[in-house]
Formats: sequence, structure tokens, C-alpha cells
Amino acid sequence: MIADDRWEGPGWPEILIGLVTYVLLLLSFGMLMGFLPGNDPVLMGIIGSTAGGVVGLGAFAAAYSARIRNLRPFGFKPVSPRWLMFAAGTGIVAYGLNLIIQFTYLAWVGTGDPQGILHAAARGGPLPFLLSLLGGAIFTPFGEEILFRGVVANALNRYGAFAGVVLSAIIFGLAHGVSVILPVAIMVGLLAAALFRATGSVWPCVILHCVYNGMNSIASAFGFAPMQ
Repeated sequence: MIADDRWEGPGWPEILIGLVTYVLLLLSFGMLMGFLPGNDPVLMGIIGSTAGGVVGLGAFAAAYSARIRNLRPFGFKPVSPRWLMFAAGTGIVAYGLNLIIQFTYLAWVGTGDPQGILHAAARGGPLPFLLSLLGGAIFTPFGEEILFRGVVANALNRYGAFAGVVLSAIIFGLAHGVSVILPVAIMVGLLAAALFRATGSVWPCVILHCVYNGMNSIASAFGFAPMQ
């Protein structure tokens, strides 16, 4: 008899431990940023660009240590290069959708830039741009994807596509705050969660997220971001 391993992945214990740890680490990170000397927006932007990576990685580590302690059930699985290329293309599409959402927001709500410090870091010169790019377009996508797709979407997938894709994307969006970032994050979350459901691997999701965040950073550095 062949064992059914569909339920050997993360479940509600991992979701709850991961998300509670995420909130606690995010609050701690915000408090620590308040102690930065001089309130320098460039420095705050560099540090802030890594926040998602630090917090996501820490929250994943807490979820990982709960029961399973094996990376493969969390989506650390190889995929074909075609999936990775498809994920990169999806990241470009996501950036285009992001522009539509932001311009629509500007037309309906007006000005407002919840990511001003990140724009400041991207435009702060070669070194701040490089550091913010590494933090925001590589480290943060990795940390966030292994938590929100490797744990949350993964665990919710057992309840069907709506829970695994839509509900997990809403959770991902709410984790980014209630502003124009909310619909943007939900959009990215929908695309990444659909990729995860199709492949069972976090790596296409990480590639999508890296391409999307990287395009955002480059556009911001050259003054092309709608909100800055």
C-alpha cells in the first residue's frame, strides 16, 4: 500500500506559530528602527529593505522547529528551468499590474507613499542602492516566500485552491499593512501562491518575488515609481 503523504506538510500549528512570530518580530523590528540615530531616511530604507527577510526567516525558523524539521515538506524542492523562467516572466507581469494598481490608487485617493524610506535608499547613491537591492530584491523575497508560501499557502492548500491561493494571498497582503500596498501585495501573493500550488516548490515563488522587487527598486532609483 502506497502511503498518502499529502498531509505530511505543515498544518495549523506551523501557520499559527509562524504568523505569531512574524507579528512579534515585525513589531520588534519597528521598535528597534525607532532608536536609529539621526532619523536618516537612507539608512532607515536600507535596514527597512531587509526587514521582510529577517522577520520572514525568523518566523519560518519558528514554524520549522515546531514539528517537521525537514525542509522538503515546506517546498524546498527542485523544479525545471522552464518553471523558473515562467516565474521570472510572471514577476515582470506582476510589476506591470503593480503600476496599474498604483496609478488607479493615485487617481482615486491622491498622494501618499507608505514606502518612502525604501525609495530614499534606492536613490541614495550606488552603495545604498546596492544594499537596498540585495536586501529588498533577494533577501526579503526569500524570507517572505518560505513563510507565506512554504508554510501558510502550503498548509492551506489541503483545503482547496481558494484557501491555498486566495486566502493565503489575503493573509500575505494584510501582513504588509492597509494602504496601497495591500492590493499590490495581494496581487503578488495570488501569483506566487498559484505558482506554489502548481509546482509544490518555493523556488519559482522566490524568483517571481525577486524579479518584481528588483524592478521596483530599479524603477525607484531612476525616478520611475508612481509614488515617491
